[in-house]
Amino acid sequence: MKEVSADSQIKLFSGPEISLTAIQASGTRIRTKEYGELIDFESGCWANVLGHSRKEIVQTISENAGLLFHTHHYFSTEHPGTLVTELVKAAGLRGSYKGNFISSGSEAVSLAVSLAEYITKREKKLSLSISYHGTSSELKIPRNSTQWIDLDVSNCFSCQKSSSCSECGNYSSIDFSSIAAFVFEPGNSGGIVLCPPKKLISFLVENTKASGGFVILNEVTTGFGRTGRWFGFQHYDVFNSESHLPDLIALGKGLGNGYPISGVLIKSNLARVIEGSNFRYVQSHLDDPLGCIVARKVVEVISNEELIEIGNKMGQYLRQSLNEIREETKKIIEVRGRGLMNVIALDQSHHSLEVFKKLLERGFFTGYSELHNLIRLYPPLTIKTEEIDRLCRSLKEILIN
Repeated sequence: MKEVSADSQIKLFSGPEISLTAIQASGTRIRTKEYGELIDFESGCWANVLGHSRKEIVQTISENAGLLFHTHHYFSTEHPGTLVTELVKAAGLRGSYKGNFISSGSEAVSLAVSLAEYITKREKKLSLSISYHGTSSELKIPRNSTQWIDLDVSNCFSCQKSSSCSECGNYSSIDFSSIAAFVFEPGNSGGIVLCPPKKLISFLVENTKASGGFVILNEVTTGFGRTGRWFGFQHYDVFNSESHLPDLIALGKGLGNGYPISGVLIKSNLARVIEGSNFRYVQSHLDDPLGCIVARKVVEVISNEELIEIGNKMGQYLRQSLNEIREETKKIIEVRGRGLMNVIALDQSHHSLEVFKKLLERGFFTGYSELHNLIRLYPPLTIKTEEIDRLCRSLKEILIN
């Protein structure tokens, strides 16, 4: 057989100018050709909340792939409905929800938006300019201003006013009666970890709901323990009210622990409206049984091992350790995070790409942003204190030298 060159691959994404070849991954570790074993502080692409090659997931795939892998959408199985039931119970979601499952996070957000538009008969969507919702043309930044209102909330993070957002006047021009949905990503912000103030989100949720619009939670990245709770929106008190429960929740990444499955949860009363209408949505992997079986196992493992609580404690430990380095070195401007969704904003004496490369040489794979000069740390919920300690020792050495 003729050997195919690696140059035959289309390069759709350009990373740092280094060679990084993965050979095997297990737990929190990735073995590479160039750097040996790395501790993965990115959880794959933020998806491996249980770590790589988790034995229960591997076993589930092995046992079920020969029974039910993929079916036509005319067929039904027990798994999508059971997954919804188990997920709603495990996450403590209030209200009644139904759901469907597809392949990618972008698809999930796009479907949720389409459902909101269809039911409300409105086309305008409200979002925050810092929110990343997906790669499809209608979701990617910059979003179409005729279809989206993207609020600049940069001044809200430092707001010290005791007055409500309605009194502020910055957003008084919003015509909420034209809004199909407020699409809220609770905290990731494309990997820079900006968590919008509770007061602002309450204002936007309350006004959207009062005007007949829906609230869509984009939990593709912030779900499944990433923020120290099952879902990122659970940090916001406004959703504790029965009248302000999320209407639709888009899921992805951690749902399959790296297996390509995403989904949309929708309140049952809205699902009945869709089911009684002529709305149709068909794609090749709608409610694929194997994906749903894998996701059920992910939910089971997270629940049984209390990984939400464990991950939250590890996140607190990580931020405490990073803040100690900040005090000692004076080279870190800010440590931001919730749960195991964290970033380190560096001062100008150190460039994030160079710090990223030096951490690679010391055995750690992290994220980074040259634009914002930060290092990103999104490790699996199974990360250990000794692994955090090793990273922090190396980071401190890098920043001091």
